[in-house]
Amino acid sequence: MIRLLGCTLTILTAVSVGSQPVAKPADPPTKDARPGTVAPPPKPYVITLTASPAAAPVPALRYELIARQRERTPGNAALHYQRAYQLRPTWPRNLAESQRQEEMISKWEQASTDQFPAAEVKKFLLGYANAFKALDIAARCNHCDWELDINLTPDGIGTMLPEVQSQRELARFQKLRIEADLVENDFQAASRDLMTGFRQAKDVAEGPTLIRMLVGIALAAVYTGELDRWVGRPNSPNLYWALTTLPHPLIDPRPASIGEGQFVEALFPEIQALEKGPVSPERANMALERAFDTLRQFPNTDEPSGLGTFAGKVGLAAYIALQYPEAKKQLIALGRPAAEVDKMPPAQVVVLRAYGVYRAMYDDWLKCFSLPYPQAVAEQARASERAAKLVKANETDVMIRLFSLTQPAFAKVTSAHARTERRLTGLRVIEAIRMHAAANGGQPPKQLAEITLVPVPDDPNTGKPFEYSADGTTFKLMAPAPAGELPHVANSFQYVITLRGPN
Repeated sequence: MIRLLGCTLTILTAVSVGSQPVAKPADPPTKDARPGTVAPPPKPYVITLTASPAAAPVPALRYELIARQRERTPGNAALHYQRAYQLRPTWPRNLAESQRQEEMISKWEQASTDQFPAAEVKKFLLGYANAFKALDIAARCNHCDWELDINLTPDGIGTMLPEVQSQRELARFQKLRIEADLVENDFQAASRDLMTGFRQAKDVAEGPTLIRMLVGIALAAVYTGELDRWVGRPNSPNLYWALTTLPHPLIDPRPASIGEGQFVEALFPEIQALEKGPVSPERANMALERAFDTLRQFPNTDEPSGLGTFAGKVGLAAYIALQYPEAKKQLIALGRPAAEVDKMPPAQVVVLRAYGVYRAMYDDWLKCFSLPYPQAVAEQARASERAAKLVKANETDVMIRLFSLTQPAFAKVTSAHARTERRLTGLRVIEAIRMHAAANGGQPPKQLAEITLVPVPDDPNTGKPFEYSADGTTFKLMAPAPAGELPHVANSFQYVITLRGPN
């Protein structure tokens, strides 16, 4: 589980960064430094655009990014997402033909808007017409239930990955669909496509695992990159109110974080019975043995004493004997009456101590999702310190070490979740600037405080206004890296936008 989650985090970070076509680093990527040299520090992500001043459309929500409730239809969106994947064209079986198609699509994905071959892409996407139809229907269903609760077990987690991968593949072609409509300045169609995309990202992310949430966040990054393209099109409609009326946050973190807790609890299917009071030694031993059976399935980690190897070598009786004395003390410290703990068989005490420590760490991380980002980061740092102390105090307990390894995953999810909100908020500020310019002779404001037509949101990561400067018709909107961190694509971005003159 841990290695699988770690690999997924790495892959998704790369996907979310690489899926914003009009954004580019301030400097070209540097080659690997020669031995003995120091690589230059990373740069913030820079999105360079030429945009048109634009007043709010009439009606204000003529272009939307999430379907209204009145546009929803009865049905489970998950079924239509699955149908969309099944209806996609079959990839060429011939290796040479498959490679040619992949190279062609990759070339389209890397093309700038001015060089994007819309007609050619649309001809290719005709084969996806039925898949897109099912995807559009899914995005307008009144609920989405992936029915994954039965798979929230160590054995079932592997069945979830192909399903989320299928949504990434659909998003790849939905992205091309959006770009083709934008190149042809068909903003109504592009709005429909974006509406489908953002709902897909939201539905995928609001599943019961951190992996699903990260995939959904990666999809949201894909579609946010298409909003950049929208802003850069000549005379593109203003999306200020469409961005303002999105759900905030776009992705609800609770389903994934709660589901992740259910997954870990599946290590102890009898935990509720064990928590009620003393049970027989046979039942307690069986509960612990089931947890060990699961741990034995894990491959060795990069640690010298990998979890799977450790669980395979240590016998149940030796493990109980090693853990029981300290577990008994800690269980009483966690609030269990001493008289009740004395009546419990040693295996039950060991299981309840491990689960109690897990709940303490898990609740510590879960509560951070409810805080504003700066406060969440600070609280997560304190939670990490508390987790480190718990692990050190129980360094011979393989289960507690396992639970502690989920902390980096929660930290990455928190960061990725905040990054999505920050980009969308930054775009909302840009649309406020375009609105101001449309009412002031095409000139951007000297300061954000000059904008009075609409409220200008603050940077959600700092609680302060975005950094801003203007020089003639060019302005910069900057979301800086947190204090003490070097800027990179995950913690900062910068828009450099030049406003077009009148046609």
